Amino acid sequence: MKPSPLFTALILTAILAVAGCAQLGFQDSALSRPIAPAEVDWSRKTGANTVAGNATQKSGDTTHTCAGQSANLIPDSAYARARLAAIFGNDTRGTRAASLGPVKFERDDPLYLSTMRTTRCDASGSFSFTRVPDGIWYATTSVKWGPAQGEGGSMMKRVDVRGGKLVKVTLP
Repeated sequence: MKPSPLFTALILTAILAVAGCAQLGFQDSALSRPIAPAEVDWSRKTGANTVAGNATQKSGDTTHTCAGQSANLIPDSAYARARLAAIFGNDTRGTRAASLGPVKFERDDPLYLSTMRTTRCDASGSFSFTRVPDGIWYATTSVKWGPAQGEGGSMMKRVDVRGGKLVKVTLP
């Protein structure tokens, strides 16, 4: 006897729900555990790389930039990957509309904050980080405009920095 389409749909829904909960559980557990110092010690060193980028977003005929906004370079860790995935839906590249508001976290890991490098975007929407050590980093910034800066949003891109090079990042 062949199962009914309704029965098949219910089984598939249950499987997807369990899989989704398992994935969210990993993010929740990574965000609830403190970063081990050894996981990010490499990021405190002085390196020979430069990460330079710009961030723009178009609205009609107008191009907006990240001018005056913070630009961040975040070292890779399980905590960073889980946090960025919670904000952007993945830990590779993403945007989040300003209209959605910020994602709230229960607490910020002190090592996440102390190993994050921060600068300001210049008037043309460019930013730069010098003396960056080899490793995986995440470049983030925001391009916002309009009433209460409610248009535009935040953006992120994973960057692999190696070998004393200039790595150019374009956001989004």
